[in-house]
Amino acid sequence: MTVAGTEAIDYQVKDRAAWIRLNRPDSLNAFNAALRSGLLEVLERAAEDREVRTVVLTSAGRAFCAGADLLESKPADSDVISELMGEYYPILRRVRSLEKPVIGVAPGVAAGVGASLLMACDQVLMSEEARIYLAFCHIGLVPDGGATWLLCRSLGYHRAFALITEGGSLDARECLRLGIAREVVPGEALDARAAALAATLAERSALATAKAKALLHQAETASFDEVFRAEAEAQKLCMASEESKQAIARFRQGKGA
Repeated sequence: MTVAGTEAIDYQVKDRAAWIRLNRPDSLNAFNAALRSGLLEVLERAAEDREVRTVVLTSAGRAFCAGADLLESKPADSDVISELMGEYYPILRRVRSLEKPVIGVAPGVAAGVGASLLMACDQVLMSEEARIYLAFCHIGLVPDGGATWLLCRSLGYHRAFALITEGGSLDARECLRLGIAREVVPGEALDARAAALAATLAERSALATAKAKALLHQAETASFDEVFRAEAEAQKLCMASEESKQAIARFRQGKGA
């Protein structure tokens, strides 16, 4: 089904996975107002749907997302800070804070804020033709959407600096080597592989998966002592859950996990 009021996003739930597909292929899925508002809407829908255990974020056409649509008409009083903080930040923040794993699936290029969106996902699958491309320097701009933060942690300062200031790209194999991508898959097999990964994650404890995601994000900035304490608190909650109790009981009965 398509989100009410816009054709920029296709949203479907199947086999406990919410499939969110950016749907502006003629514009290489570049972000316009409809895509920004629609994406946030369906992320919230997936967050609230108890049937949904995983989210697959992908796209129609040959590109994942070409970034912001530079051809979009904007009001005369449009302000870039207001747009980034008011429209893009909630999207990227929701991907990272969603208490369900988000699998980013890139059939082709992820550029600009599209690269940020892809890298913000918990797992990334890329086709053999896909790449991350940062062209900001060619038009006198800096990366946005949290790209500098994400790239610095994946590439290290010096390589991130070179990529950003020279306007280069990372192909799928390089993304795999650097740990940005989990797997590189032939384009025709992307959806099937995403569905299989989503199914595997859906079988895991929803609580444990949510807590693991939160702990890893906390570990990016917190101290060892803070994370150690947070792990202990999360473990107490998980051990009290019915899913954990049943899994432990099966293990003790010799049936494994």
